[in-house]
Amino acid sequence: MTDPRPSQRQPADVTGGRRLWPDELSDTERRVLRRRDALSAKDRRPDVLVVGGGIMGVATARACEEARTGSVLLVEAEVLGHGATGGALGLCTPEPHHGLDPEPLVVLGRASLGRWRELEATLPGGVGLVDLEWIGLLEDERELVRRSPFAELITAEEMARIVPGLSRRQPAMRIGGQARVNPLRAAARLTTTLRSVSTGVRATSVLVRGGALRSVETTAGRVSPGAVVFATGNPPQLEGLGPQPAADYVKGHLLVTEVAPVSLPGTLDPVATPLEDGRLVVGGSLDEGDDRPSVTRGRIDEMLSDLVRRLPTLDGIRVERAWSCFRPHHVHGLPTIDRVNGLDNAWFTSGHYRTGILMAPATAAILTEWLTTGEQPAHSSAFGLRHRA
Repeated sequence: MTDPRPSQRQPADVTGGRRLWPDELSDTERRVLRRRDALSAKDRRPDVLVVGGGIMGVATARACEEARTGSVLLVEAEVLGHGATGGALGLCTPEPHHGLDPEPLVVLGRASLGRWRELEATLPGGVGLVDLEWIGLLEDERELVRRSPFAELITAEEMARIVPGLSRRQPAMRIGGQARVNPLRAAARLTTTLRSVSTGVRATSVLVRGGALRSVETTAGRVSPGAVVFATGNPPQLEGLGPQPAADYVKGHLLVTEVAPVSLPGTLDPVATPLEDGRLVVGGSLDEGDDRPSVTRGRIDEMLSDLVRRLPTLDGIRVERAWSCFRPHHVHGLPTIDRVNGLDNAWFTSGHYRTGILMAPATAAILTEWLTTGEQPAHSSAFGLRHRA
């Protein structure tokens, strides 16, 4: 069931400040993100059209090609990774969600991390996946009972030895086997396998007839696909599609410090994630009610102060860069993976919020299976609209 209220449109500027990930890319990877293939007459009649060039769209287009669904065309209004993908931290850590988020989300995340590892092993050059140990600070050792079954307890005394200089002696839980990725690098690496990609192409309206989507009008002309997948962050807002589920965007900030005088063994939640060169990434924050695309200096100062409060040895450390990002969000807390208004040949995925990078490969697999078989995969029912009606 769709909600008659209109979805909040994506802000014109989805990121502000100076993001980390573009500067980490090679020149070739940057060019791939700007790829704009000329659309031939054949390209305009693809078997599958994917609208949206974030990590969800790119992963879905690749999964469709791998499943031999026929010709696939990916279009993106800006450059690939322009939206929340390029502003994300890139953590692929499903286990910390256990006990905090609905179980279907945890199960999907575990499956998706497995698929990320398959991509790293099979894609030429990999996707840049980095193994990660996740350590979460606890207020009390009893918290561990409600958390991941794969977690190992670290006593307060042990924690003080692992990370000297913490302002408080408190226990923690350690979860191995997690990962992170530069989301723009992953998007670029996945795109190199795609046969038809055109950035700078915006979908403007659709023609629906007889229970199916017949054509999509774009700024590059009409496309008449056999099937369509919308991976546009939140539900697609296009003339001809009708009302879509209610959704919004939640702003978050991230910052990167200069090289820190402390060494973290992995992500230390809620403190920071270390980069290979010793810099620390802090965030992302939850800044509900802030709809300004620019970086809020006061929020960055608060985040830095909180970092120093937890690790006083970092007093005086400088912020090297900071940015903000709007993340697509559904009020029920779960992403949506479903048909568009019950159309026979149109699907969408939206509202992945803070887990979009993690969930991309598994979400792509669900969409591809549904598209090729015509039947909704049983394990995806928790992410359908009917399930929440």
